[in-house]
Order: sequence, then structure tokens, then C-alpha cells
Amino acid sequence: MPPHGASSPWWLHPALWAALAAFVLYLPSFGYGFVWDDHRLIEVNPALRSIKGMAHLMVSDFWERGGLESSGMWRPWIIFSYWLDGVLSGFQPWLYRVDNALCHAAAAALVVALALQSGFPRWTSLAAGLWFAAIPAHLESVAWISGRTDVDSALFFLLALWLDRRDRRHGRSLPGVAPLAALALALLAKEAAVPFVAVVALAEWIERPRSERALLARARWLAPYLLVTAIYLVAHRVLVRAAPPGMELGREMLERGRWALWLAFPGYLQFLWPLYPHSAAAGLKLPLSPWSPSVLLAASFQAAFVVALGVLAWRRSAAALPLGLFWLALLPPTLAMLTSSHLFFSERFLYLPSAGVAWALAAGLAALVTRPTWRTSVAAASALLITSSAAATVQGLATWRSDEAQFRAMVERHPGNFMGHVLYGKWLIQHGRAAEAEQVLGRADALFKDHPEVLTARASLAFGRRDFGAALADAERSLALDSLPLPPALIKGSALLHLGRVAEAEPYLARLLAQNPNYVPAWALWGELLVMRGRLEEGLSYLDRAAPWQSRDVDLEWARGVANAQLDRVPQARAAFQRSVEIDSTFYDGWLKLATACHLAGDLEARDRALARAASLPQSADGRVALLRERLAATPR
Repeated sequence: MPPHGASSPWWLHPALWAALAAFVLYLPSFGYGFVWDDHRLIEVNPALRSIKGMAHLMVSDFWERGGLESSGMWRPWIIFSYWLDGVLSGFQPWLYRVDNALCHAAAAALVVALALQSGFPRWTSLAAGLWFAAIPAHLESVAWISGRTDVDSALFFLLALWLDRRDRRHGRSLPGVAPLAALALALLAKEAAVPFVAVVALAEWIERPRSERALLARARWLAPYLLVTAIYLVAHRVLVRAAPPGMELGREMLERGRWALWLAFPGYLQFLWPLYPHSAAAGLKLPLSPWSPSVLLAASFQAAFVVALGVLAWRRSAAALPLGLFWLALLPPTLAMLTSSHLFFSERFLYLPSAGVAWALAAGLAALVTRPTWRTSVAAASALLITSSAAATVQGLATWRSDEAQFRAMVERHPGNFMGHVLYGKWLIQHGRAAEAEQVLGRADALFKDHPEVLTARASLAFGRRDFGAALADAERSLALDSLPLPPALIKGSALLHLGRVAEAEPYLARLLAQNPNYVPAWALWGELLVMRGRLEEGLSYLDRAAPWQSRDVDLEWARGVANAQLDRVPQARAAFQRSVEIDSTFYDGWLKLATACHLAGDLEARDRALARAASLPQSADGRVALLRERLAATPR
């Protein structure tokens, strides 16, 4: 590679090779499907299927259609990108994954560009970009479609910073339109871009003279960025209400969660280690006391880091800005733990801060290679870091191929990961593996007794057993601890319907639908209630509207079948009952209704098959199969 400052062909530029490495590493993920939150945000989100719906989402809470009453998040750029990828791909996951990989590649190139802009040699800048491309902690951001918020926000943040420094060095008195636009896009992708002004202020402190006149020039330079950030924060406040203080940790655990804030900083650093057991939703171990040795050591370590950063900044060290980027970019998720009952700690939050670490790596390598005797050792260590990180990324990539693979990896790699157990338990319930789900949820309960998420999962498990009384009890216990999530509210409403408590269910579901008019599962439940009330056509309008997005909902298909049967629409009723037993082959009433619909349609062979399947189920001991067979034999077709 040519020496620093020498011209070379474009195809030898280190930014290009870092980008290529980043893209190639994620090629195997292009054939993977939607995973975890991807289903709710994209796959079964009807609002993304129209320009009108997409436009509404862009001025609404990010999770409006995803099962949360209010998340306090506003990310219109991400909504637009989801819609655009969907339109271009027919809402198939491959293009979403290609998009993520391309943005990751561009971010890796910008890490190289920032290092070169700081005056570091080409090969150390390339090493920084390659390591950033290969960091296995980025799997959650890049291999997971929903992780795009971190990738896109970081991409525009780094672009804005590079453009800002370029404008400053070109002698401009104010930043140009390009860095301001890039900052706006970073903010519209995720709230984590708010510290941008602080990063630029640090750059100004390090790179500009320290005089009264220079202080005024710095203030004038920062003013446009402050204005963009202020406009964003005002719009955020107007369009999206703040998330209510949920009780994810529970009242007794909340204080321990606050103490755990100090453990986050060293926790993020360990994510950079290639041999760390990487997985999504990594949890912090809650300390027993604010005076626990782990808390005191972590607080001391972070204090020492901040002091060292201040010294480097005062000395105008080349490492101060990248290390400042690392620390400042970690502040939003860390400080969010002070105002929320949620633990904002995950590998995906490291995406932007890790760009600062990679940039600092270029600075460190540049300093070390000035000693001739160290050059070979430094080059070998750099190569080992990059290749081991790439190997860990390739190995971990397969865990993002499906929900099962990801949730199982969470449990296997971190047996103490409470959320991993909950998610895996819910997946097992959805796929009819109740016995396994009981075991997994038992381990989750041992980790965190009576957590709302576990109670909701147990309610779902009881519902699947058709034990609606137990489902209602667990759902109400979950809602008593945290009234914000919609899933336990839906279980409660559905259980009331199944228990015949329609008069009680009606006002409850009406209120739920009024508060969440665009939430698909609420449409389905309201449609079921209307059918039970005899308002068949009105009920079918809700059920048919929800059906494309609730493809595994037995009760929805059952209600559609009942409504169509009462309206003498035999073909539609038969199709709905057929889908209900395809979803749940043990659905006894579904087989009986299907047999009746097949008889009325004149398909005696299909009728007899349905009766035989019903007779094979334990519930057939009630004698209804024999009675139905006799009645159908006496009923003209």
C-alpha cells in the first residue's frame, strides 16, 4: 500500500476494502427470514403496505403497531426505509438484509475516512475499518433487520462528523447543508444521535485555538447543529408522547437496576472481545447493593476513563476525539436507565460507540508503529484481532437465521439471560411444544420471580390448553405489575370471551380498540365479539381485515367460519374451519364444524375424514362425534 499521503488508484483506497469486507461477511444472512421484532414491525404490519399508512407511521410512535401502547420512540427514517425495501422486494426479507449490509459497509468506510482525515497512516486506518466491519457485537445490529436503527443512525452520524470536519478544515465560518442534513437523518433514524453536538464541541476544543475569539467562533459553528437538534427534540415531543414508566423490573428490583447503571460501561467493553459469547438481549447482573465490589470497581473504572479522556482532550491528543465519541455515544442508553424501569443494555447499543473505539485503534497503531522494533508485533496483533473477530461474526451469523435459532442461542450462550428464556418459551408455545415451554419458563421464573413477561407467557400457555380461567388469572396478574404491554390485555379480552363473560368483555375490548385503533390483534378480538353478539357482517369486516396479518390465529378463523355458516356462505365457512384445524390439529370443535360444512357442501368423503379426526381426539369421549354423525346422516344435503 502506498505511504500516507501518496496518490493511488481508487480501487486501492482502504475505505473501499473495509466496505467490501463488511458486506462480504454478511452475505450468508441474505437468505435468512424475518426474526423476532421483524414480524411485528414489518412482516405483519399492514400500515407499511400503503403510502397513506406509511405516512401515518412516520408521524407516530415507532411501536404504534408493534404491541406497545407507547414506546416514546420516533424513527421516521427507519419507517420510510422499511416501506421502500418492502415495495421494491414485495416485502421479502432478502432486500432488507442487503440494505443493512450495505449501510454497515458504508459505516466501515466512514471509519476509515475519519481515521485518514485525522492524519493516520493508510494501513492503520484500514485496520480500524476492517476491525469495525468484523466486530461480532455488530451482529445484533446488522444481521437483525430491526437492528437497522443503530446502523443507519451511526452511518449518518459518522457521515455528518466527516463532513463537518471537512468543512471546518476548508475554512468555512459555518457548517454546510450536507453535514446538517446528515445529522437530521441520524436523528430521524434513532434518538442515539443526540450527542452529536457534544462530539463536535469536543472536536472544536481539540482542533481550534483557545482564545476568546475562538470561543465565539466555536459557538457560532455549533449553533446550526444545536438548532437542528432542538427542532428534532421539539418535533419528537409533539408527535410522540413519552413512554409511561412501565414496571419491567418490578418495584423491588428497580433500585438494583439503577445501581446496575455503573456496570454498563465495562459491560460494553467486554462486548468488543471476540471470544465473548455474543447474543442478543444480553442482560446485566443486578447488584445486591450500591456498595457491591462490582459497582465500586465499575464506577472507579469509568471515572478513571473520563479523567484520562479529559487529560487527552486538554493535551489535544489525536485519540481524544475517537475516545470521546465512544463515551458520549454510550450516554443515551446508559442515562435512559435512570428514567425508565427498563434495562437499556444490549450489544446493538455499541454500534456507534464502537466506531470511536475502531478510530482510536488507528490512533494507537499509528503511535506504536513509530517504534521499528514493534512494527511486526503490532501488525500481527492487529491481524489476529481482525481475523478472530471475523471468525466469531461468521460463527454467530447463523443464530440470526430464524426465531428458534436466535432464542435458543440466547439461552445456551447466557443461561442467566432472563429475556432469552422468556422469548424461547413463547416461541415453544406458539409451535405447540408446551412441555418444553413449561421447563424454559420455569427457569425464567427462577431467574426473575413473578415477572410480567413470564406471567404473560404462562397466560398464553394456559390459553393454548384451553384453560381460559388460568389464562385470565395470569394475564390479570401481569397487567397488575405492568399495564402497558398489549399482549396480556389481549389474552384477558380473549379469555373473557371464551368464558362467556361477553358483557364484561365488550366494554374492555371497546376501550382497548379505541386506544389502539391500528393494532391488528385488537381488530380480530373485536370481530370475534361482534360475531358472538350476532352482528355477523360487521364482525366479518373486522375479522377479514385482520386475517392476512393473523395467519396463525385459530380463534379468528373459527369466528370467520361461524359467521359465514350463519350467513349460509358454506364455501367460505368450510375454508375458515379448514384453516382453523390446519393451525391446530387438536382443535376438536374445529373438526366438528368442518365436518358439518363439508356435508352441506356435498363432500361426504371430506366430511368423514373430519369426523374421523375428531373421533381420534381425547375430547371425543363427550359423545358429540357420534351425535353429529347421526344428525348429519338424517340431514339432507
